[in-house]
Parts: sequence; structure tokens; C-alpha cells
Amino acid sequence: MHVTERKQLIAGLGLIVLGLVTAIVASFLVHTSEAETVNEFGQEMFAAFPRGWVYATIAQTIALGGVMMILAGITLAFVYGRTLTWARAMLGALLFTSLSFILLAVIPNQMLTVFQATLEWTPQKVFITVPPFLVLNNDVAISYATLKDMIVAGYVTTTFVVMIIVMYQWQERAKKAKERGPKPEPISKYGRPMRAGN
Repeated sequence: MHVTERKQLIAGLGLIVLGLVTAIVASFLVHTSEAETVNEFGQEMFAAFPRGWVYATIAQTIALGGVMMILAGITLAFVYGRTLTWARAMLGALLFTSLSFILLAVIPNQMLTVFQATLEWTPQKVFITVPPFLVLNNDVAISYATLKDMIVAGYVTTTFVVMIIVMYQWQERAKKAKERGPKPEPISKYGRPMRAGN
């Protein structure tokens, strides 16, 4: 089924609005889950909302999903499948850069914040002690800080490699489509090209 530019624009704008609503609501939930239980006057605040880092992290993830919907909506409405102009190329580059910042900077920063500030994965906390017979009877221990760095570095490396693979596959897909050329139009028994609706 062929999607017209108008339908694509409407779908993209709808995705932008849905993403905005999701991001705003989730951001409010992040605020309430991290807020103090009472204000400076001793009055209870946001009593109906759950508190704690788990709820805050879930709400942050939902807000991130809203931001991703906004980026996808802008791409669908104004860039994808349209004739490439300088303005669209610049918008596409801006969207890709924004996505890269989110995946390679914002998410790792939030992971480090949770590990360091919330879970207190410090160098003083031992995650695992290596059995002495494996390390020539030396005392070798891996701290939670080391584990934290391994997790975040592993995430960033994996994400970067996956981004390269996806970009390469996307370009190859476009090349293959170009090599195949346009689809041949069906010919009627009278020798004329048939169009949709005939």
C-alpha cells in the first residue's frame, strides 16, 4: 500500500504530539518520585505518587520514549521518503546528532548517576573476590565501581557498533533498491500500461 505524503505528514505530526504528551507526563512523574515528602512548611507533597529511584528510573525511561517518538515523528513528517534538499539534509543530520547524543551521552550519564549516587557503587564496595589460586595467591578483588564502568563502557561500545551496522545495512538497502530499478508496469492485453484503479 502506497502512503501519500499527506498521510505521512499527518502520521508524523500525530507521533510528535503523542511524544510530547508522553514526555511531559513522564517528566512530571520523575519530579514527583524524586520530590521531598514534605515542603518547608511541613505540608505533605504529592502523597498519591510513588517515591524512590526505581519509579524515577521507570518514568525517565518513559520520558525518553516520548523524546524518541518526537524524533521519529519529525523524521516521518519531514525527512523520510521525501526528495532530499539542503534543508532536509540539515534536518536529518540534526536528528541523527540528537539521537547520537541521547544514546551515547544522556543514557550513559543517567546510568552512572544511578550506579554512583543512588546505588552507591563505590571503589570501597567489593563486588567479587577472585579466588587466590587463580591469581598466584594474591588478593584481587573487583569493586562495584569497576563493575559500573564495565557495564557503561559495554553499553556505549555495543550501541556504537550497532549504530554503524544499522547505518551500513540501510545504505546497502538503498543501493540494492536503486540497482533493481523501478518496478515494471503491468501491460494490458491491448499493449497499454495499467495503472492502479483500472
